[in-house]
Amino acid sequence: MATWVITGANRGLGLEFAKQLLDQGHTVVAGVRTPASMDLLHRNLTVLPLDVASTDSVQSFANEIKSITDSIDVLVNNAGIMDGRWQSLSEVDPELSLEVLNVNTIGPLRVAQALWPLLREASQAKVANISSLMGSIDDCMSGRSYAYRTSKSGLNMISKILSVEGKIDNISVTSYHPGWAMTDMGGKRAPVPVAQSVEGLIGLISKQNQNRSGRFFEYTGVELPW
Repeated sequence: MATWVITGANRGLGLEFAKQLLDQGHTVVAGVRTPASMDLLHRNLTVLPLDVASTDSVQSFANEIKSITDSIDVLVNNAGIMDGRWQSLSEVDPELSLEVLNVNTIGPLRVAQALWPLLREASQAKVANISSLMGSIDDCMSGRSYAYRTSKSGLNMISKILSVEGKIDNISVTSYHPGWAMTDMGGKRAPVPVAQSVEGLIGLISKQNQNRSGRFFEYTGVELPW
């Protein structure tokens, strides 16, 4: 069994990740902004405060993890926010856009940087960045949603850069699209059940290796264009 770190683990995909992984016998460290909001108890679950938009919070999170384990097998950067619904150019809020980029793009980079020493201690550590098809430049046919699309494109680039640097330490880094999943962010009209999305993602992450590092996959296993 492995030690997994999940950010944004108190709801949606993150909570489902924690539930399925604990059912499989793994150890889970859940990073959430408000630990009291984590509606899940388990002997193999540790819940720690984490705001990925704050460098100080991320460093405190990393220090707490270092006090309970010497290594991490898998980091799932799941925490993220939206920028509103399909905003056109005239509706873009620059300040909100900066907040979205800070959380969705720089947030995962902060966490990966802070936890890299623990990932390096595992034999074949993995970083899974939860991205979106909306971050695919090739797939951008409808436009709009400037900040969210840009934040996920940036996250994809960070995945690619980290995958190159990770080769030295045998750490694979891959981006994943969870599908249009029925979460608070995805909405009730979303066609993909959360449990189905996460089951697919866990299966893909379990197979993740250097050959699949630096690539972009849907939860179904289909490879996506950058």
